[in-house]
Amino acid sequence: MYIKQINNVVGYKGLPDGFNAEFDENTTYIVGENFQGKSTIGSLFNWCLTGNSLLGKEKEQVANDTKKVSNVIVDLTFVDNYGIEHRLIRNKGKDMQLTLDDKDIQQDMLAQFYKDSDIFLVAHNPYYFSSLEPKEQKELLRKIVPAVDAKVAFEFLEQDEQEIIGQPIEYLASYIDNRNSEINELQKESNQNSGQLQAYQTIALQQEGEILVFDKEKELTELQEKYRLISANLETSSVEELKSKITKIQARLDEIIKRELVEIRKLYSREKKKLQELNAEVPKCQYCKQEIKDSEALQRMKKFQQKELDKLQEKATKLKEEAIMLAIEKEEKQKLLEKLNTADMQELDKERKELKTRIDLLQEERKNILLRNQEVQTKQEQVKQAKDKIEQLNKAQEEITKEIEKANKRKRIANKLKILIVEKQSEIIKQYLDKVSIQFSKVNKSTGEITECCNIQYDGRDYKKLSKSQQARACLEISNVFNNLSGIKAPIFFDDAESCTNFMELGNTQMVISLVIKYNPLEILYDYSDVLDRKKKSIEREIAEKSSLFIQQAA
Repeated sequence: MYIKQINNVVGYKGLPDGFNAEFDENTTYIVGENFQGKSTIGSLFNWCLTGNSLLGKEKEQVANDTKKVSNVIVDLTFVDNYGIEHRLIRNKGKDMQLTLDDKDIQQDMLAQFYKDSDIFLVAHNPYYFSSLEPKEQKELLRKIVPAVDAKVAFEFLEQDEQEIIGQPIEYLASYIDNRNSEINELQKESNQNSGQLQAYQTIALQQEGEILVFDKEKELTELQEKYRLISANLETSSVEELKSKITKIQARLDEIIKRELVEIRKLYSREKKKLQELNAEVPKCQYCKQEIKDSEALQRMKKFQQKELDKLQEKATKLKEEAIMLAIEKEEKQKLLEKLNTADMQELDKERKELKTRIDLLQEERKNILLRNQEVQTKQEQVKQAKDKIEQLNKAQEEITKEIEKANKRKRIANKLKILIVEKQSEIIKQYLDKVSIQFSKVNKSTGEITECCNIQYDGRDYKKLSKSQQARACLEISNVFNNLSGIKAPIFFDDAESCTNFMELGNTQMVISLVIKYNPLEILYDYSDVLDRKKKSIEREIAEKSSLFIQQAA
């Protein structure tokens, strides 16, 4: 691709309206004093083709700010990589209008010529690449570097390495990330197992204790039988129990006779008096003491009062019945108490109490032995389970260790493959470079892993440490790489070229070179001898001016 001519410019930055220029297919020089518009001319093709500035900014002030401009028009002719000539017009007013070969088009149709605007800019403007962040540089390089087929890359490895990997790796970066994730997960699992092992080892080392035997079962049985026989002879109650029950019965009898029946008699007497008043010759209301003349109301009141008396009578009857039953029960228990109070019975009762104490002690001893044996059995089961679990976890740890080793081997091989691929890609790039080298990867000293980078060197020195002229040469070589590997074949606009001499010759690439020549007006030249002639005249004039100034100062 090359620029053939600028046909017409209107309102574009500082260029005069109607500006036009022709370009040589190989090399064209734009020369002139500072601030003559050399860089402006160089930016025309990129803006007309992509709509961006030389620094990749989509929105750029392109209208001439020295006068009122309604439309900015750039009309140029270029030849594409198939040798076909095109005329492109970009007209920017309120809206953007694009015309290609007399047909209105949209911006995306022009992408057929520049493919990717950022890659085109690197190829067209050598200084654009150095203005990007390392991450952006790396991404652009990744776009243009030819990919190495996974099957081809697989053959770079040794036979045993191929067997470990198993098959070609389509996405190497993802594969390494997956191995790192796999190792991390396995390590987490290993750490969890280690924690569990420590816990189970603590359980396995605990003292289990011995199973005890209760050897007094026969004695306990004999005591229980003896206790049963004595209890049968003593009926079913002891002296203390009988005395307690008799006391409770008497207390309830006193409650019924001395309080509850007395209270009922008082209530009964009061309610009976009320009924008598209602049955009098002149019945009166018990509350207001007025004569009751309504016979129906009187009858209702009498019925109500009689019901109250009946309720009290019924309650008194029940209490009397309860008192009778309690008196009978008390009498029976009193007789039994008198029987138990004999000397023989008291001796039996004493013996029974002693038996009960001995039986309780033996049962408590048997219970404690049973509880302790249960604890011992539980501990024994825990120890057994812990030992089984320790065996399982140790086997699991062995498997995890093997898996981690396998994953690490695969990661190391993948990193090696990454280096081999980068070396292969670097060989492709090197054919378009002279003194520039680009480092795409470096070894992490702490992990040994290969990490991506984008480090540019010129004659073995880092780009940031280079002089301005060395940086310019380096940028030009990088533009050449992008131009060739991307296939865009864009014309290269090399601005401020006066600071750089002996730069790399680029074959089959149009170069538009901008040079500052003092005192010289803006010119488009096609032969370097003409450039040298302008430089010579510039130097002669500068010498003459300085000589004249020296003479004046001397005088």
